Amino acid sequence: MTSNHEEVTFLLLLKNRNFLRLFLAQTVSSLGDWIGVIAIAVFANRIGGNTAVGMVMTARVLPGFIAGPIAGVIADRWDRRKTMMTADLIRGAVVFSLPFFPSLAYLLVASMLLESLTLVWGPAKDASLPHVVPQHQLTHANSLNLIAVYGPWPLASLVFALMTQLAGFLSHAVPALEGLAGNEDSLALWVNSLTFVFSAAMLYGISLPASRRRAGKLDLGEVKRDLVEGLQFIKNDRQVRPWLLGIAFTFTAAGGVFSLGIGFVDDVLGGGPQGFAFLIGFLGVGMIAGLLSVGVISRKVQKDVMFSASIVLLGAGLVALASMNSLGPAIPIAASLGFFGGGAYSTGYSLIHEKVTDDLRGRTFSAAYTVIRIGTLVGLGLFPLFAGAIGDNTLTLPFATLDLPGSRVTLWLAGLVAAGGGLLSMRAINHRDGKKRSSERGEGDGYLIVFEGGEGAGKSTQMAAFVEWLEARGADVVTTREPGGTEIGMRIRDVLLDKGASEMDPRAEALLYAADRAQHVAEVIKPALAKGKVVVSDRFIDSSLAYQGVGRGLGLDEIYEISEWATEGLMPDLVFFLNLDPSTGLERAGNDPDRLESAGEDFHQRVSAAYLDLANRFPERFVVLDASRSKEDVHKEILRVYGDRAGKHAPPATFARDLGPPGPPMPR
Repeated sequence: MTSNHEEVTFLLLLKNRNFLRLFLAQTVSSLGDWIGVIAIAVFANRIGGNTAVGMVMTARVLPGFIAGPIAGVIADRWDRRKTMMTADLIRGAVVFSLPFFPSLAYLLVASMLLESLTLVWGPAKDASLPHVVPQHQLTHANSLNLIAVYGPWPLASLVFALMTQLAGFLSHAVPALEGLAGNEDSLALWVNSLTFVFSAAMLYGISLPASRRRAGKLDLGEVKRDLVEGLQFIKNDRQVRPWLLGIAFTFTAAGGVFSLGIGFVDDVLGGGPQGFAFLIGFLGVGMIAGLLSVGVISRKVQKDVMFSASIVLLGAGLVALASMNSLGPAIPIAASLGFFGGGAYSTGYSLIHEKVTDDLRGRTFSAAYTVIRIGTLVGLGLFPLFAGAIGDNTLTLPFATLDLPGSRVTLWLAGLVAAGGGLLSMRAINHRDGKKRSSERGEGDGYLIVFEGGEGAGKSTQMAAFVEWLEARGADVVTTREPGGTEIGMRIRDVLLDKGASEMDPRAEALLYAADRAQHVAEVIKPALAKGKVVVSDRFIDSSLAYQGVGRGLGLDEIYEISEWATEGLMPDLVFFLNLDPSTGLERAGNDPDRLESAGEDFHQRVSAAYLDLANRFPERFVVLDASRSKEDVHKEILRVYGDRAGKHAPPATFARDLGPPGPPMPR
């Protein structure tokens, strides 16, 4: 669901100037990265043989354990656009210099520096994405970003081959470039450096807000506190932690596929090196298909369910692949592995984007990069040792003899590891915001209906008409509101809406709303529900999620946990959200705005987008109503939806009455 109900498409995203620039920067620099990986491997081999290649590849992995967490602090504290541009320009300079210093020591230092800069660039980019596209477009945007990362992979080999041919030609045709003879990989490295310059140029034109925690001078004490804060958040968060574990286990399995795949395809499937290339090619095609399909699938399946299911299916597919005895049936299984892997990767990133607040986003994505590298390193390094320790065995059955080479048994283990990661990630499903439904609350046969909306959306008018309609049909209705549904709540309301309290801290504001809600639930709502009454409230928990969680930037999870504690987990059965452009609503609200109405249009735009995101996350309780229509049309739709959803609480359907002139809007 979008703010103006348009369908999210990849073409719509590419019409977004900022996203297009970010996408082009990612695509071209990724192409350069893939070319650079090949060129640096060839360069290292020319300097020191296979040993040098192994040392260089190890040097590219090691910074993930040190630079990774620090990179997240940088992404959360410094200007992200300048951080990415600086990383690009330094990477370009380092790669450009490599042919001029053909020593293994320099190459090792350069490789570690390049990987460290990549670890800085990645979290800064991922943390910036929610500022480039609206939240409801993040799933599609992540799919395109991952295509930008992995799509150039097959093309890089072709470009490298063309560069080496061109270098050979230029070494003979241009006297000044005769040094390229025997060093053809140098031209590919220089082309790689130019892709980083292009990326920096694209990023220069992007508009990004400064980090809320932007630092001036480097304070190592603050950096340490930021690092500890980020690690504690990841450790304690009941959703992010399982998602990161799922990603880690997936890449552990992927590392096992790459380390064991060549031997398995050659010895077991009889495909040789060409067969392995063919298998990997189909895996890549499946991955692209998964990335392109995830946006469509996410409209039908909740993202956390799709994420966990994709990882479990990935593990099952890997077990199936390891059970094959010939290349033919292994090909479609490899494509399915890519499909599920691409879907899980894209969905996992979208979940983290949606869940994590901006001030923690860089550190969370740096943790994702780190666990990816740890998982990959375990798969690449340990699984071959397992395979060697297991050795080649056979199992004699009454009807056949089963070959059990070490590579097959270890790939089975890798599949089980991936499936286990998927099962672990399912724990996050049990900790969704708003997971507790009214049907689980044990509060009698009552029914809780809430009207939500921005300033001037017409909640009071529609709520009054709806209550009158219910009462005319004999329903036992309790009408209430937040803040101020109780005597204590009225006192809290006076403080919250007092224009003289403009310096109120956002956390104090959130706690005051929670205090009002605790008294409201205990004194009004729960007793009425226990008696089987229909409770209709002007605002409830979703107002705090939208206004304080997103509008004030305090975080959905934090605000939900406060309200969940205050209400003992009570959630509404049905939420009517009256959707109206905030500028129109503020005009309707009148010339004497209260403290929250005076917060500014940007604030109210964030609130409106937050409501739509909540509606997209929780369609089982949310209904979005276009409040720009006539009052009569909105009223008719409310009655229709209530009749469809309320079951035994819904009176017989009837025509909507004439609503008459609107009353004053209920202030937040």
